[in-house]
Amino acid sequence: MENTLKHVVWALQDEQRNIRGIVAVKVEYDRVKMKSLSGPDMAAELLFPVLSAALPDGWLAEAEKLHQSRRNLWLVRTRTGMSGCRDYSLYSLKDENYLDQPRVASLHVSMYGKLNERLRMWLGDLPPILAAVLQDFPPATEGVSLQVYEPELQEGYQEPGADSGLQAILDSLKAMEVISS
Repeated sequence: MENTLKHVVWALQDEQRNIRGIVAVKVEYDRVKMKSLSGPDMAAELLFPVLSAALPDGWLAEAEKLHQSRRNLWLVRTRTGMSGCRDYSLYSLKDENYLDQPRVASLHVSMYGKLNERLRMWLGDLPPILAAVLQDFPPATEGVSLQVYEPELQEGYQEPGADSGLQAILDSLKAMEVISS
């Protein structure tokens, strides 16, 4: 899968409120990352719609292909905390003789059903994690708005510690005041 970066402006509206935010979805070398850029934490029900909107066509088939190519047995466990939060963890059985079964990917959903931690995982680990998440948090269909765009770096950034230019402006204004009087 090619490297991409998309920003998704998401909005979720119901009878009581209209919430919105922005997330960045990035793919680098078959690794998927998602980070909240602004607004409240995104609802878990928006995870699949946002990924589907931001990732290139065919991402799901590619992710499943990578998942099915894994060498080791795998297992997804869901842990529900006392607060009601849920942790979805994917384990890989590397060596049964030594019970070497590391956690290779995880996703945390807060007690409020929000994604309040970054998503970072191999594309092939996404399908089994998503399957578990979608059982508990089916994709939202009503009141959802998604706008996807490719961000661009603005030009003209200054180095940290560079003079802001404020004093020069104030001095020039002061000089103009003296000249005009």
